[in-house]
Amino acid sequence: MLCPGCGFDNIPGLDSCEDCGLDLAGLDLPEAHTGFSGRLLTDRVGDLELSTPAVVDVTAPVSEAIEQMRELGTGCTLVFDAEELVGIFAERHVLTRVAQPGIDAAKTPISEVMSPDPLRLSPEDPPAFAVHCMVVKGYRHLAVLDGSRLEGYISVRNILRYIDREVVRG
Repeated sequence: MLCPGCGFDNIPGLDSCEDCGLDLAGLDLPEAHTGFSGRLLTDRVGDLELSTPAVVDVTAPVSEAIEQMRELGTGCTLVFDAEELVGIFAERHVLTRVAQPGIDAAKTPISEVMSPDPLRLSPEDPPAFAVHCMVVKGYRHLAVLDGSRLEGYISVRNILRYIDREVVRG
């Protein structure tokens, strides 16, 4: 760490400059992020507008999940086995896994076409984590659970609303 008084190159973490004795305490602490990038790191997913998902049992037919998604106007269904989240089924699954020759949505269990073991967010996670998962892993919908209690889900649409509300309209 360079001393702001004399320019001496000190070992990081020293409390005073080895050359001139200037107090260096706290000068090498990371600075807080400001603006939108700071909000992405310090806000909480639980503070965003979460969506209410369709929820089905792991034994339910695909047609039940699709009907619930249609009725609720949601983009995904969370799949539970008793009280445990075991899968996620989204609009894209309908196109890539259900709309296939030989697939009967009324007879096919959701467990055969869902994505198992979905990523879970905590309401305490920063929005930056959700954005990272969406960009890097290609997820469009992420379940938000407080422990084992379902809070809702967050989608790309929720993130865009957040950006519009917090950045564009400020």
